[in-house]
Amino acid sequence: MNKPQITLDDISRNELSVICNHLALDIIMDAEKREGYDINKNNNHLFSDNEKYVLELFDILLNINNCLASIDYSCIFMKRFYGKDYYKKQQISIIDYSLYHYDAFCYKISTLKDLYFKIINHLYKLNLQKQACNWDNIKKRKSEINNPFLFDLLSRNYQDFSFIDKRRNKSAHEGKMEHKAFKNISPYVVLAMYADKGPSDISRDDIIARGSWVELKLKKSRKIFLEEIEICRYNAFIFTRCILCSLSDKFASTIDNDIRNKYSATIDKAIQVIIKNRNCVNNAHLNECPNG
Repeated sequence: MNKPQITLDDISRNELSVICNHLALDIIMDAEKREGYDINKNNNHLFSDNEKYVLELFDILLNINNCLASIDYSCIFMKRFYGKDYYKKQQISIIDYSLYHYDAFCYKISTLKDLYFKIINHLYKLNLQKQACNWDNIKKRKSEINNPFLFDLLSRNYQDFSFIDKRRNKSAHEGKMEHKAFKNISPYVVLAMYADKGPSDISRDDIIARGSWVELKLKKSRKIFLEEIEICRYNAFIFTRCILCSLSDKFASTIDNDIRNKYSATIDKAIQVIIKNRNCVNNAHLNECPNG
């Protein structure tokens, strides 16, 4: 792949996440010193409305981070088929194994889109309730939100991952998880999996012999499958980082004076981290937002 790598750490370096994470940590730590704090309760009554606003944003960012981590886990599993003998005994083929983790992969990429809508709803105080917090209703508030770059990112994300949404929906509503890379080779793999258990004299090695057309076709199918996975993962991470970056100014404008005054040292510390991140050599793709 010619594209640079991007990690969870790269995404966490955006200004919105850095400031929110620093503030949330200090807000929670400060609450522990307040009268009435009980470690066995949620202590929501101890937080001001402005502090709750920051903590709710922090919770959404945490969910985004967990979603991206799950995408990474799925990629790790799909790339490695460890314990082949064990899976063979359980009649799980390499295609079954790959598609099982691909199912989770598709779900999490689709979930990211929902989390983008949630964070926009929160920052812009759109008051969209649960199922109403969707792309159609977000688009209706485009002029109110007044962030052209954000909408360009959301539109491209929606278009680029429409095929993932279709596969996720097919899995959810029809119980099917498929990938075109395995379409022609799948019957041979199924036959090979059951060959040793059937009454026939044909063995697995007869179907997928070393160096055979079937083995080569399976390797090629896996290569195509994994290349698509890597591209989708990269795009999901890049879109997330750029969307969060596009929301940083809005978050900064919503931090009220009470928070700024009470946690001024925390904000100053976060700003120093942001400056350091801008000069980090690992941010070679800092300006590589998909905007052109």
